[in-house]
Amino acid sequence: MDVPTSIYYVAIILSLYTIYGIVYRLYLSPISKFPGPKLAAITWWYEYYYDVILRGKYIWKIQELHERYGPIIRINPYELHVIDPTFRDTLYAGSAKNKRDRWSWHARGMGIDYSMLGTVEHNLHRQRRAALGSFFSKQNVERLQEVMDERIDTFLTRLRHCAEIGKVVNIDHAYSAFTNDVVMQYCFGRNDHRVEADNFDPTFHAVSFNAGISGTMMRHNHWIMRPEAASFVILKRERIDQLEAIRREGKATTNDTSHATIFHDLLKSNLPESEKTSERLAEEAVLLVGAGTHTAAWALTVMTFHLLSQPTLLKQLKDELKTVQPEIGETFELARLEKLPFLTAVIKEGLRLSYGATSRLPRVAPDTPLAYEDWVIPPGTPVSMMIPLTHHYETIFPDSYSFKPSRWLDDATGHLDKYLVSFSRGSRACLGINLAWSELYLCAAGLFSKFGTKENGRLADGGFMELYETDVSDVQIERDLFFPVVKDGSKGVRVKFTT
Repeated sequence: MDVPTSIYYVAIILSLYTIYGIVYRLYLSPISKFPGPKLAAITWWYEYYYDVILRGKYIWKIQELHERYGPIIRINPYELHVIDPTFRDTLYAGSAKNKRDRWSWHARGMGIDYSMLGTVEHNLHRQRRAALGSFFSKQNVERLQEVMDERIDTFLTRLRHCAEIGKVVNIDHAYSAFTNDVVMQYCFGRNDHRVEADNFDPTFHAVSFNAGISGTMMRHNHWIMRPEAASFVILKRERIDQLEAIRREGKATTNDTSHATIFHDLLKSNLPESEKTSERLAEEAVLLVGAGTHTAAWALTVMTFHLLSQPTLLKQLKDELKTVQPEIGETFELARLEKLPFLTAVIKEGLRLSYGATSRLPRVAPDTPLAYEDWVIPPGTPVSMMIPLTHHYETIFPDSYSFKPSRWLDDATGHLDKYLVSFSRGSRACLGINLAWSELYLCAAGLFSKFGTKENGRLADGGFMELYETDVSDVQIERDLFFPVVKDGSKGVRVKFTT
């Protein structure tokens, strides 16, 4: 057989294989009857175009497709997406009876296959989560208040110095420095003092943020090392070095602490040795530190923008904080802050408009079908929902892009709480929810009790804040790249501090 003939037969085989694939996906697949564009059912290139070529725009195409096809649609050859928020508790349930696996294709882009987030199988995920769960209980997080208070005091001192010289601060960098110092202290018994760093260490913020957004690109191009993925490699190497230092010393790397530290205790635990390798725990550390840094920091950033944009809301918050103002030399009591209705409403609205993770969160019920309205979803089918599309579901959150703490105050029955899903739901919900809430309460109370705006007509203890060359487009999501990404060219939420 000569070469041209060989090429001819190869071409025929490939053509037949392609035709079979198209026919199977359109007519024979277990999800062939579900509505959606035919091109998305046939090929991955449909999703690739919106998520890779247009960089994180598939979220808005999915929203558009729901408007055309209905509440449940097929968005690629294997995956369904549901926009109806009432389905969330069904999809994200998780127990011994209702297993929910992660979809392996979606997990592969993260580069943290051995962490909780990257763990596909339900039971293994439960084992890994159980090993960490007690550290993030409300009781254990409350023991961290001394650490948070010290970091907040240093944070406010830095901002007072900024006010004395009229400095403009990228407030997301500042909040990220605070939240990173806290989570590093909890994980490793030491922190990098980013709050004290020049400009709150924007280099770290960029490296950490790029490590997160690399997942979307790597999911489709997992054989290519993209520039963003290099950031993840840097972070993982740093965490491996820290874990090896703990192993060598058998104690905190810089100082003893009055609270438990996660990785010291994990390394001393009775977990199987295969679960305690530096390679695996480094991936867990990258996840904990990254999520523990960005979620709370971005929520605080969004809250700050909207409060400074609406000074009457800030005045209302400051007036409420006065009712629990601690004595000089003392700190806010977390338990008292948690009972403040307006502060709680401000935080909830900040979480709603900051989303947490914006990525699709597919789940697979491996053994049982799922039911949605008249549809029966076959076992083994990846089904996803997206937090931003829930938080902007107008039937539940009217005027959803507006910052309105009043929507939570008017919700006497707590009906809206089940649709605030910044930390997801079910057995794979964010482990650090109690830590994040504590940071939000304590940091917001500390900052907004000390700093105010000139519109309030009175000098605040710490000075004044005003937005600097910043508008709503600097906090409004444009792209889903695991984290919410705003417009191209944004310089961040910049705040000018003055006396």
